[in-house]
Amino acid sequence: MKKILFIGFLYSFSILFSQAKNVHYTDFIDFTDNSGVKYSAMMVTDRHNDDDGRADATVRILYSTDGNEHLVEFYSDCYLENLKNGNTKISFIPVKNASVQIIKGKDVNYNTDTFIYEIESKTNKITGTQSDKNSTTLTPIIYRNTTLQTQDRIDEIDRFYFRTEPMYGLLKDFYNKKIEDTEKPYFDAVGWFGSDGIAYQAFIISVLKEKGTLDSVVRIRYEKNGEINIVQYDTLSEIKLQNDDTITISIKPKDKIIKNIKGNSSYSADSFFYTLDGNDQFISGKQSDDNSSADLSYIKVSNNREFALKFYSEKDEIYQKYFK
Repeated sequence: MKKILFIGFLYSFSILFSQAKNVHYTDFIDFTDNSGVKYSAMMVTDRHNDDDGRADATVRILYSTDGNEHLVEFYSDCYLENLKNGNTKISFIPVKNASVQIIKGKDVNYNTDTFIYEIESKTNKITGTQSDKNSTTLTPIIYRNTTLQTQDRIDEIDRFYFRTEPMYGLLKDFYNKKIEDTEKPYFDAVGWFGSDGIAYQAFIISVLKEKGTLDSVVRIRYEKNGEINIVQYDTLSEIKLQNDDTITISIKPKDKIIKNIKGNSSYSADSFFYTLDGNDQFISGKQSDDNSSADLSYIKVSNNREFALKFYSEKDEIYQKYFK
């Protein structure tokens, strides 16, 4: 499964940070001021500084007044702070003497914004506020990233950037790479001994989806009464980063449908739960079905194509898709 899967998941919770020259994260935020004007913000960030956690961010604000659409830009410093309660605090502070550039619109008078929000470690719930130099009260924000798919974010680029701008191309490349990484398959192999004394092996092919979920195809191979049996079923899976930097992978069947690939024995679909450390090394895991559970061992595979032939024929559709 590897930690890159969870890193891909974290991109959905962008941590944004004077002017971004490259795209490392993006954020989308909405807020409404006291007069009822609705604002949409897009932040583009560069990488964090290892010394103080600061990163460069470019902030664009899109809004309409009197039927006219306005687009403004300013630069911010963004600071990342790990709180004692385990939560993460993100602060977008406009750079000193920051000026607002009018990208689109006229008769625009806009003050730079400060955005501060907090990510709860256990629930990933995000709450925050917007303010400017004239604010007497803090305005709640709506953090939109958690409701956007990658294609939605690609569509947002055209709202905030013109095609002739260099950042437009950087954003397109950033999101297109993310789609490629998302569609890239990942492979896991685990084994266990059932309560019947039979040795089972599972080969799991997973594709990372949004919000930390995986679509996986599981094939189980085992020998019973001198015959090799292979079954297949689909699963929905989750990956989660724990406070101790371990990663847990939970794999559960989508339904009760089992496809016999080889042999004709009855089989109950398995669920798997296992943990990897910060270096992607297997720590422990469990297999369970309707009747029993067992400890898992992790099978290190040096050649995925060769190992897959234990479970698939070369003419199999899945083999053709992922291994040819």
